Amino acid sequence: MKIEKNYDVLEISGNPFSKGRQYGKEKKKEIDNLINYLYSTFENDKTSKTEILNHVKKHIPYIEAVSPIITEELKGIAQGSDKLYEEIAMIHLHEEKSGFSSHNCTAFAATGTATRDGETLIGQTWDISKNLCENCGAFILKEKNSNEPDILAYTYAGLLSGAGINSKGLSLVWNSVPRLKIKVGVPTYIIINQILRQNTIGEAIATVLKVERAGCFNFLIADESEIYNLEATPDDVHISYSCSYFGHANHYLSEKLDRQQNIARVASEYSASTIIRQNRINRKLEENRGKIDVSSCQDFMRDHVNFPESICRHPDPQKEKDKRLITCSSFIMVPAKRELIISNGPACENEFNSYTF
Repeated sequence: MKIEKNYDVLEISGNPFSKGRQYGKEKKKEIDNLINYLYSTFENDKTSKTEILNHVKKHIPYIEAVSPIITEELKGIAQGSDKLYEEIAMIHLHEEKSGFSSHNCTAFAATGTATRDGETLIGQTWDISKNLCENCGAFILKEKNSNEPDILAYTYAGLLSGAGINSKGLSLVWNSVPRLKIKVGVPTYIIINQILRQNTIGEAIATVLKVERAGCFNFLIADESEIYNLEATPDDVHISYSCSYFGHANHYLSEKLDRQQNIARVASEYSASTIIRQNRINRKLEENRGKIDVSSCQDFMRDHVNFPESICRHPDPQKEKDKRLITCSSFIMVPAKRELIISNGPACENEFNSYTF
């Protein structure tokens, strides 16, 4: 799928509520479209709007406990877009929707002797259903903050951040993993935004450890020299460290969490895609050890082994429409340069563009 236009960029500044209101007004149409799309996916599961919003309300005290700044921004987005506060919170909860498919994203990072000049590089493919890709209103958000680092994020309409980098160089990419447990708590997308408000990688890791996590995820977090991978459920976190490179697909790698997943079920629906992509990205990293740069990272994300269920993902016409998956975006971040380099669509068909603070 070749896409002719670059991502829109929205810059917001001021106090938290006014930033949210700016955001909501600017992206009102796109937010309305995404909310209607999300309602339709829930309604396919025979869940009414009232039931959805009542469920969302249970999570709101946990969101508000994490950050009054995030809370005010969400309220501002709601006012600016003429939507309910609960509907903006619902957008941030869509990762915790029940069910799981082993298709969501391939993440990687490299640093030190693994890269050509020793700098850290971190990136991922953003793999979602073609329907969601067409309805999410993805764009680049630049947020100017007074008492926290500025944030440069890839995100959806109404969402504070999907993944990104901050003005301290702290960067985050991630994957979905089997939902071993879902509970009322802090949504994954709220945790992501709170991490991007931190000053150090230690503060970022501590954020994951101390919040009441609602769901399951794998975060790959980096700064100018360090790489950490965090596999998390509501009840547990496994932390891995690498001084060279790390690649992750959509199944748990840690022994304690691997014992809880059914890898046969996880792998079966999408041609063992998570297993293939896990091995392919780490093979690419190993084969390029010592010479990894932005160009080679872009090449990693063009890999078509096991096509169309490859690292570079393309819709499978043999599957139902809601299971036709696509790499909606591919991106690399360079912490030392505070730079986001991103393609709007699969990397094999679309150019990469650079965004900085």
